[in-house]
Amino acid sequence: MTIDSQYLKELAAAVGFSDCGIARAESLTDGEYPLGEWLDLGYQADMHYMERNAAMRRDPRLLVEGARSVISLVYAYKPDRQMESSARIAQYAYGEDYHELMKRLMYRLIAKIRERYPDFDARPFVDTAPISDRHWAVRAGLGWIGRNTLFVHPLLGSYCYLGEIVATAEVDHYDEPREGDGCGDCRRCVNVCPNSAIIVSKTGATMLDARRCTSYNTIENRDETLPEELDTRGYAFGCDICQSVCPYNLQAPVASHLDDERKAQLEALASSDEPSFRRFAKHSALSRIKYSQWLRNIGKSFPRQ
Repeated sequence: MTIDSQYLKELAAAVGFSDCGIARAESLTDGEYPLGEWLDLGYQADMHYMERNAAMRRDPRLLVEGARSVISLVYAYKPDRQMESSARIAQYAYGEDYHELMKRLMYRLIAKIRERYPDFDARPFVDTAPISDRHWAVRAGLGWIGRNTLFVHPLLGSYCYLGEIVATAEVDHYDEPREGDGCGDCRRCVNVCPNSAIIVSKTGATMLDARRCTSYNTIENRDETLPEELDTRGYAFGCDICQSVCPYNLQAPVASHLDDERKAQLEALASSDEPSFRRFAKHSALSRIKYSQWLRNIGKSFPRQ
């Protein structure tokens, strides 16, 4: 079975995705995805799950038997305004949990494809399996890995959710990666990072040292205290500092609306009790952390019984 790629992309747009690209399901090269070097340098910090299934992270055929195509999908989320609080939250977490949003749209897309191709067999992935969203989006010609190590779309910047559908079907046309990248000599993201977390390795690859990163420390780090030298600039969940200065993000169109009610809820989290925090976090990206981590991140102690 061979799928009409243009028809597939039109369906992706119709269900709500901002962009779509399709790559052959083959192994990523070391040059495309220098995972081994990053791990050897210890930049994964305590994210030991990154050390598992390294081959699978490169090759989706090890993840989905018979895989022939990787359909990469982009959903832009740049909000029209930002919350105002001493406990700042990365903008990707302002709305609904992106895992739920992306999965819902991807299942809708699969259902639409099956209306014309009933035997279409595929599995959707959103940051929940050993497959690199960023690098497959690059392979599918949708953008490049920016100097801050995030995926950058030429029109939408890096304020994007990413996901992919790994399918056993071929398509009639596969996209090719872009030549070079759009960052040029720009180093705004490197210069603005308060913790110097963006590193150039000995091989010349730009990498993120998670041990220094505010986003890693406020989400993945489970220690009782944050590193004493960490400068969070008020971020209590994630961080947007390197993204906020990117020229592509500055010119990217607004893609979502932060209404007054949601904005007030976000700002109230700085003084929320545990039940209130849990209720809000249930269908939000904030569900990735515990209330005790939230208190740690905003400089408060967890109440002892």
